[in-house]
Amino acid sequence: VEKTIAAAFETIDLADRERAAREELARTQREMEELNRIGVALSSERDIDTLLTLILQKMREITSADAGSLYLIEPAGEDERRLRFKLTQNDSLQFPFKEFTMPITEQSMAGYVAIHGEVINLPDAYAIPASRPFKFNPKFDQDSGYLTRSMLTLPMKDAKGETLGVIQLINRKRNWSVRLINREIADQEVKPFSPHAERLALSLASQAAVAYENSKLYQDIETLFEGFVKAAVTAIEQRDPTTSGHSFRVSTLTVGLAETVDRAPENR
Repeated sequence: VEKTIAAAFETIDLADRERAAREELARTQREMEELNRIGVALSSERDIDTLLTLILQKMREITSADAGSLYLIEPAGEDERRLRFKLTQNDSLQFPFKEFTMPITEQSMAGYVAIHGEVINLPDAYAIPASRPFKFNPKFDQDSGYLTRSMLTLPMKDAKGETLGVIQLINRKRNWSVRLINREIADQEVKPFSPHAERLALSLASQAAVAYENSKLYQDIETLFEGFVKAAVTAIEQRDPTTSGHSFRVSTLTVGLAETVDRAPENR
């Protein structure tokens, strides 16, 4: 009887583990498919501002983050770089936002990640160990009434391992559709970013960095080509002062005509 009971429990345990394994495999497959879809969407977007908005939105969706910010590293003079606070999103709170730059130092989480290329995963932004050099700035919470709890700050690295930007995800939610409109809801719904969510975010951040770099390269090539065409036209027109400026006037009139036609009602 004891052997039969033990065998029955072993069979039940084996069935539970097999079911859990199947569920984990199905979840992994769904996540891989979602990452592939996001990667295709990112690689097809050429407008940089639209691309950055898409990067942050998809990053928040895949980690179930209520809010997030995106910083870009940009040159600021000879041998100097700064962080540009480029974009922010928040599902629970709408507030005015304006771009600004900040120095890259270890005193801020974004600066620390930009310098070291490491991930910072905080279950509670208000409980940072004293040994860490960075601090959390509570000013936004104090001014808006929002409650920042869990935070995940990670680098956007290109294929060479160079950090191009920093993404900061805030308040991972148990239920994606819930809005954190007060402290009570935040206490119930916000949870830490798990190691699995961190790995997903890092994978997507790598794709985002490559897409951003490609978009910048495409824009640079487009600007270079446009400059080449303008220089060629200017050089040709300088040979004949009588027709100088003709090509630019034609292009201006053509664009104006196209815009006028586009605004015209269809029934005319």
